[in-house]
Amino acid sequence: MMPTVASAAIVKVYDYVLTFELENHYMWSKQRWSLIRVLFFVNRYMPFVDITVSLCAQLIPTLSDRDCKLLYRLAAWSFCFSIALSEVILTMRTWTLWKTKCWLGIALAAFYLGCWVPIFILFGTFLTHANVFNLRMPQYEYAACIVDPGNVNLYLCWILVLVYDTGTMLLMVIAGAKSCAQFRGQPRGSSALVFTLYRDGITYYIALFILSVANIITIVILPRDLVNLFSVLQRAIHTALSSRVILHLREQAGKLNTFSDTLIATYISTEAS
Repeated sequence: MMPTVASAAIVKVYDYVLTFELENHYMWSKQRWSLIRVLFFVNRYMPFVDITVSLCAQLIPTLSDRDCKLLYRLAAWSFCFSIALSEVILTMRTWTLWKTKCWLGIALAAFYLGCWVPIFILFGTFLTHANVFNLRMPQYEYAACIVDPGNVNLYLCWILVLVYDTGTMLLMVIAGAKSCAQFRGQPRGSSALVFTLYRDGITYYIALFILSVANIITIVILPRDLVNLFSVLQRAIHTALSSRVILHLREQAGKLNTFSDTLIATYISTEAS
């Protein structure tokens, strides 16, 4: 567990350093708060909470079994909630690409609840059956919180995440095919903004597809103590990429001097509070 938490921390800190200038310029400098800004900051900084909690569980040898269970559940629920929040951001982006059509908004909300309500239920069941304790091995001068999962049904959560990401990706591709014709002949800045939306979206979905499949294979095939081998890393990448979607969109929009009517509608719907 320790190497996976450490790798996630490295990924998160490295991404934070690379994108801090964009965050400072396009997020902190703005005075008007909006729903997107609130989601961005919660999504951006929540990983530091659960990664720090996870590291404490691995590095503090004097924790009791009760403390280990408390820290593990706190980190786990923060982990799950943050991924769900990242999906909200990407869902809003997908809805924006469809010009915030009402029927699609209702369909996306139903699709989201249909996938994420079972995920939370399955995840809660997993945590209920997981046995968390402090493993002490004085002969090796080792002590850390260890998780012995009571079941491996966690793979069902990752299948549902995969289903949801696949569905939103297909919607993005369909919208992209329509936008290619719509933005033909528009100013170069308009096409650059649309390109940024799809580039980040494709990068996001490819990375998460690979990691979701890796998580499913790991849980089903490998020993139970490796159930979280890739999950913490996926969580760090999940939040990093969804944050970049907002930062890159604002960066491109900030470079535009003029907007077409369609482009204004697309950008305002993304910024809507």
